[in-house]
Amino acid sequence: MTRLVPSTRRARVWVALAVGVIVLVAVSPAFGRADVTGNYRPVLPPDGLTTGCYPLPGGVVPDFEYVLRRDGDTVGGHGLRRRTVLHVDRIDAAEARERLLAQFAAAGVDGGVRIEAHDFEGIADDAVVRGELVLDLPVVSRQSASSECDDVFSTKRFTPDLTDRS
Repeated sequence: MTRLVPSTRRARVWVALAVGVIVLVAVSPAFGRADVTGNYRPVLPPDGLTTGCYPLPGGVVPDFEYVLRRDGDTVGGHGLRRRTVLHVDRIDAAEARERLLAQFAAAGVDGGVRIEAHDFEGIADDAVVRGELVLDLPVVSRQSASSECDDVFSTKRFTPDLTDRS
């Protein structure tokens, strides 16, 4: 006749451990789980050039797809200047530069704006991000009291103690 209860102490410990694991697995969904929403994308901060916090001269917003990477004030050979870095999507950097310069001209911005453009090397023909624009602009102070302007991940105005993590 077979016994349902193990006879040795070691076997009883293993059976108790197995039963404990089964119980933990059975009740674990009730503890420490996130609510299932079906939305697995994080909330993204607003685009720093469209919030009105630190607008480009003339209120220009690029008419091509881009990603604002960094924006801040620097001291260089021309004194205190604003340095804004954009990654250009779907078009080459030279075309983006020309389009942005045309937008500045149409907005009545004459002078004080310099743009360096370069395409990234070794990228696939179907890559989305094609190149980079570095804008050298006059310094602008904060133009809005909106709380969005306090979010460095939106404005991309990272302080030295908070490195660019975008």
